[in-house]
Amino acid sequence: MSQTKTKPLLLQANWSAPSNIHTRISTCSEDFNLALHVGADPQSVALNRAKLQEFLPTTPLWLNQTHSTTVINWDKESNYQIYAADASISSAKNVVCVVMTADCLPILLTNTRGEFVAAIHAGWRGLNDGIIQQTIAKLTQFAPSEMLAFIGPAIDQECFEIGGEVRESFILNDPLSAQFFSASINSGKFMGDLRGIAAHKLIQAGLLSANISNSKICTRCHSDWFYSYRANPQTGRIASLIWRD
Repeated sequence: MSQTKTKPLLLQANWSAPSNIHTRISTCSEDFNLALHVGADPQSVALNRAKLQEFLPTTPLWLNQTHSTTVINWDKESNYQIYAADASISSAKNVVCVVMTADCLPILLTNTRGEFVAAIHAGWRGLNDGIIQQTIAKLTQFAPSEMLAFIGPAIDQECFEIGGEVRESFILNDPLSAQFFSASINSGKFMGDLRGIAAHKLIQAGLLSANISNSKICTRCHSDWFYSYRANPQTGRIASLIWRD
């Protein structure tokens, strides 16, 4: 994914997914907030979602994200409802999986044959608790070594300061996580590399490093392009969407 001089409403993931896999990533252009839970005017969000719908084959299947490790398999749901979950998967055609973020990681998954899609919302809690592992565990019929991952716009390490207790929690769960934290200029604080942690956990789950694409676009540094909670806690959310045909 690359930025252009103008600010389009929607971007696409820049990765090596097969041609039957489609993605859209929204920006904050024209105040294009897509979240209902951030105190925004519901009518404005409804209009933005209607505008988004013009670019999609079907209505996206929204989630109530709670920084959990809950994953919804839409192929097993007969009636759509807004589940409290932080990832969803589907192997059916034209099922649009979506997550919303404003500094957290949006992670999109498929495989080299485009047989499934998945969308993951991964903040530091979800990463530490295992949202990536739980999502891949739901995809038992597909080999992780053939999976492709795209890590979308999110906060970069130089902008993500956390307390020592967060770092210790990661290291307690996985001592190798220590490599993804550096000392902050502020005493007792650390800078956390969420992208590095996510790639590390994807590889631990069986993905090949060559199959992990990273947008490397910091939402905090580019808050004129993307909503950023660290830049403004009263902010909207971008959406990262994926489907297959």
